[in-house]
Amino acid sequence: MRYLVTAALPYANGPLHIGHLSGAYLPADIYARYLRLRGHEVLFICGSDEHGVAITFRALAEKTTPQAIIDRYHPLLENSLRGVGISLDYYGRTSDPLHHTFAQKFFLRLMERGYLEAREVEQFYDPVAKAFLPDRYIVGTCPHCGFTEAYGDQCEKCGALLSPTDLLNPRSRLSQAVPERRGSTQYFFRLDLLVPALRAFVESRSWKPNVGPVIEGWLRQGLAPRAITRDLDWGIPVPNMPGKVLYVWFEAPLGYISITQKWAHEKGSPNAWLPFWKEPDTRIVHFIGKDNIVFHTLIFPAMLIAADEGYTLPYAVPANEFLNLEGQKISTSRRWTIDLNDYLEKAPHRIDELRFVLTALMPQTKDRDFTWQEYEQRIHTELLANLSNLIHRLLSLLWRQGQQHAVRPAPHLLAARADTAREMARLLEEYDFSGALESLLSLARLANKELTEASPWHQPPEKAYEILLGFTDLLLALGTLMEPFMPVRIAPSLRALVGAPLYAWEALEKPEPLSSELIMTQAPQPLVPKLTPQEISALRGLLPATPLPASGPAQPSASSQVPTLAIEDFQKVRLKVVTILQAERIPKADKLLKLRILSDDGEHTVVSGVAAFYMPETLVGKQAIWVSNLPRKTLRGVESEGMLLFAEDTGGQLVLVSPVERCAPGSPVK
Repeated sequence: MRYLVTAALPYANGPLHIGHLSGAYLPADIYARYLRLRGHEVLFICGSDEHGVAITFRALAEKTTPQAIIDRYHPLLENSLRGVGISLDYYGRTSDPLHHTFAQKFFLRLMERGYLEAREVEQFYDPVAKAFLPDRYIVGTCPHCGFTEAYGDQCEKCGALLSPTDLLNPRSRLSQAVPERRGSTQYFFRLDLLVPALRAFVESRSWKPNVGPVIEGWLRQGLAPRAITRDLDWGIPVPNMPGKVLYVWFEAPLGYISITQKWAHEKGSPNAWLPFWKEPDTRIVHFIGKDNIVFHTLIFPAMLIAADEGYTLPYAVPANEFLNLEGQKISTSRRWTIDLNDYLEKAPHRIDELRFVLTALMPQTKDRDFTWQEYEQRIHTELLANLSNLIHRLLSLLWRQGQQHAVRPAPHLLAARADTAREMARLLEEYDFSGALESLLSLARLANKELTEASPWHQPPEKAYEILLGFTDLLLALGTLMEPFMPVRIAPSLRALVGAPLYAWEALEKPEPLSSELIMTQAPQPLVPKLTPQEISALRGLLPATPLPASGPAQPSASSQVPTLAIEDFQKVRLKVVTILQAERIPKADKLLKLRILSDDGEHTVVSGVAAFYMPETLVGKQAIWVSNLPRKTLRGVESEGMLLFAEDTGGQLVLVSPVERCAPGSPVK
């Protein structure tokens, strides 16, 4: 199968941040790497979007030219993406003359086909700046939700697509003047003529649960003709219409095609782009954020249909939701962001760790939140204590036995590896990248449990070595299973340590040994070094103490609003010492543990959100402090009776609160 994988073209008006990475570029890279391991023909492209109004606005603010802005940020964007391991085959730009020519020809083709219509329209004009105002140069009140800072093309609060004339109380972003309405001739794309063809296209595809309803909503409300030209001096000139340019929403998606053409030209085979855009057996997959769903699922396909030149329509558009930062929306204007180039400068040896955490937190169907506390916890408890710990324990034990080892996989571990590879493949092909990573981690947990129970360090030498050989196939496989997620340092390092190649994914799915021997090349070192307090402190320094306020005075901190508690109220709390008898993970709940505890009145069940901090088996036998008189609450189908107390240390780790000396279960805490 042939695949063209694209990631949203980033605006060349500023650096990329972790929200961009999590939303479009990391999932696209994981998918492309998996497809290559599957043996498919893959072309993975992206490029800078260099004609957006945001770029001209930045140039005005900095008293420079749009060309200077894009020339500054284009290389920065590409370097950031490649720096975090995004395996692009080609990164282009929409200021390229080839793109200009292609977009103009496409415009003329749609005109020839009768899908463009000239209309006299009223546009906003700034009498102070003496210029027609592009949509993004106008702000006002959204007629749908009342947000007072909505742009002339879209409300960023409710997501509604707008025209400038829809806004209430509009004003110019250039001068803050009230704009005037003046007549201007513009071309409109007749989306309304393409609704039947779009409906057929939409019904022929499967959509993610957060994408399908958006498409249906737009089709249900009806598609109206939409302007594709603007009075502006920065952009692709409209043929035969001086002073007008193609609106960026129209020409930027065409960049996917022109960038593929540029790739073909630079490889010396000008027609090499054709199979990726004009062969029906090619699957085109667009990775984007949720704010671009309508453009990639309806408007761009409508353009391709209208051209009637044999273009292949998108196979899938697995849009992601938004990643928030420490409980708040990422905002470059409020300096509440973690730029990729800043991260690369602070932690160049922690690229895979960032990819790992962002994959685990990927906002696939709902918004998610990134915090430095969770970053540290997931690295320590999931990546280091689980996956890296398994690998290092096995390699260290094998190294003591020599460098060359037979591969004699334990049958159940061989079956588990094959089952995991098949399950990961299913999830990756459904664009569930967090789920695929969790399947990999579950395999590591199983192997860790097997190794601990077998305890080769307590066995006679021959028996111990036989146990270790049962894990050798898994060590070979992990170097490939980890590759889509951690390809910069961790996966290649493991492959180098055990002399393993990148295996075909199909081989991983078969319950057969991958090789007859494992040859260690050097003494093993931990694949994931422990995060030091100095590292975390430096990373936390990438954010200010608080974001700059959007408006108004800063709000008092939560700590300054904690009420005083009366002693009578505190005496109502019943605290008891309990012993933890059992601990287990709750399926599909990556933060929850189900704990069975013993008190003076028998056994009880408590659900605690500490799975990121403790392996279940490490809690068994420990004593804890139980709040016994809280109302019962059902979490993920498990009824929880009260709660256990944990303290949060300075690094954000949760630590079980226990008595210094053992007490009888049920002993009151006074």
